[in-house]
Amino acid sequence: MELLKISEKQIARDTAKMTALSLAMQSAAMVFNALLTDKAGTAAVGLMSLIFSLFSFIMVLANGNILTCTSRFISEARGAGHRNYCRVMKYALTFSMCLSLTFAAGSFMLADLIGERFLHSAQLSAAVRFIALSLPFASAGSCIRGYFFGTRRVDVPMRGDIIEFSVKWASLFVGLLFFGGTELFYAVTAASILLGEAVSFFYYAAKYYSEYSYFRGQPLCDAPLQTDSFRGFLKGALPILISGYVQMLMSAANELLVPAALLKFSRSTEEALSCYGCFEALIIPAVFFPSAVLGSLSGIIMPEAALANRAADPEIRRRRLSELTDRTFTKAFSYSFFISALFLFGGAALGRVLCSEEPLVSSSLVILAPVIPFIYLEIVLEGLLKGMGRQNFSTVNSLWEYGVRIGCVMLFVGRIGFGGVLISYYASNVISNIARIIVVCRESGLRFDVMKYIVRPLMKGLICCLFGIAAVYISRAQASGELVSLILFGVTSVTAFVTLSNTAKRKAVVHNS
Repeated sequence: MELLKISEKQIARDTAKMTALSLAMQSAAMVFNALLTDKAGTAAVGLMSLIFSLFSFIMVLANGNILTCTSRFISEARGAGHRNYCRVMKYALTFSMCLSLTFAAGSFMLADLIGERFLHSAQLSAAVRFIALSLPFASAGSCIRGYFFGTRRVDVPMRGDIIEFSVKWASLFVGLLFFGGTELFYAVTAASILLGEAVSFFYYAAKYYSEYSYFRGQPLCDAPLQTDSFRGFLKGALPILISGYVQMLMSAANELLVPAALLKFSRSTEEALSCYGCFEALIIPAVFFPSAVLGSLSGIIMPEAALANRAADPEIRRRRLSELTDRTFTKAFSYSFFISALFLFGGAALGRVLCSEEPLVSSSLVILAPVIPFIYLEIVLEGLLKGMGRQNFSTVNSLWEYGVRIGCVMLFVGRIGFGGVLISYYASNVISNIARIIVVCRESGLRFDVMKYIVRPLMKGLICCLFGIAAVYISRAQASGELVSLILFGVTSVTAFVTLSNTAKRKAVVHNS
C-alpha cells in the first residue's frame, strides 16, 4: 500500500489561505453589520442577529457534525489505500439527509410555536420556515465539503464559502432596499440564508459530480474500514454527533447561568446586563479573533491525523502521528504564547480603544492573557483527537470542562461578581486542556518537551512584544493617541514574531540537511 506523505508545506499553505479567507469574511461581516445598523437601526439588526443565531442552533442539531465525520472517514479510507469512496459517501449523505430532513420537517411544522411562544415574535414564524427549508441544502453541502477536506482539496470549500457569503449578504442588502422598515425584512433575512445555502450547495454538487464520476470507476480495496457497513458508519458518527450536542447544550446552560448569577450579585439589573454585555460583545470576541489561524489549522490537521492513524504498520502509525503532533504543537504553542503576550502588554490599551468608558474590558483582557494558550490549544487538540478516533474521550472531556465552568459560575459569581466568570474560564480551560495534551501525547507516542513547547515559545512571545513596546517609546507614538500606539505596538511585535519564526525555520532546514 502506498503511504501518503503528510506535506508540511501544504498544511502551512492551506492554513494560510483559510485563515486569510476567515479573517476577510469576519471583517466584511463587521462592516456589513455596521452598514445595516446605519440603514435599518439597532433593533432590526438585533432581530436579524437572532435569526442567524437561530439558524446556527438548529443547524447544529440538523447537521450532526457531518463535515467532521465525512472528512475523517474519507481520510481513513485514503490512509487504508482506498480510492473508491462510493460506500463512505453514500452512508454520509444518507445520514446527513435523514437527520436534516427530520429537523427541517419538525421546524417547519412548529414554526408558529417557535416564533410566537418561545421567541415572542410572530415575525419570526416565517423566518423559521425559511430556515427549515435551508437545512437539507446546508447539511448536504457540509457533507460534500467534508469530502474535499478529506482529499486535501480545500480550495473547493473556500470558494463555496465565498459564494455562500456573497449571495447571503447581497440578498440582505437587496431585501433592505425593497423591504427595509417592514416586517417582511425578517423573512427576507431568513430567505437570504436559504438562498446562500442553496446556491453554494449546487456549486458543491457540481464539483462533487465530477469527482464521483472518477472515483466510482476505481477498483475496490480489500483493506477493512469501519464504514464498510452503515452500522459501522453510525458507530463512528454518533459519538461525533453526541459531542456536538453536548457542547451546544452545556454552552447554552452556561450562557443562561452567567447573567442570572451576575444579577444575583449586582445591585441592579442594568449593572448585571452591562457586565454580561461587555463580556459577550467585547471581551470574548477580542480574545477569540486571533484564533482564526488555529481554527484553520485544526480543520487541516484533523483529516491528516485520521490519515496517519490508519497506517497498517503500528510503528509507521506511531511515527507519523508523533511527527504531525510535534509540528502542530510547535506552531500552536508558539502562536498561542505570542498572542498571550500581546494581550498581556497591549490588552489594557485595546480595552480602552474598544470601550473607553468601561474599565472592566481593559482589566479583563489583561487578566485573561495567561490562560489564552490553553483556550487556543483546545482548537488544535480537538482536531488531533477527532483524527485519532478519540471522540469518546473528547465528548467526556468537554462535558467535564463545561461542568467545571458551570460549577465555578454557580460557586463564585454570586459571591464575588464578574471575577467568578474569569475564574470559571481559568479552571475549565486549564484542567480540560492538560487532559487533552496528556491523551494526545499518549496516543501519538510523543514525549512532551517543556523547553521546546513552553519555555522557548514563551520567551519568544515576550521578546517580540518588548520590541513592540520599544518601538512605541522610541517613536513617542503615545503623543499621537492610544490607537496609533496600539497599531505600532502590534505591527512591530508581529513583524518581530514573523522574523524570528522564519529565522528558526531556516536554521532547522540547514540543520536537517
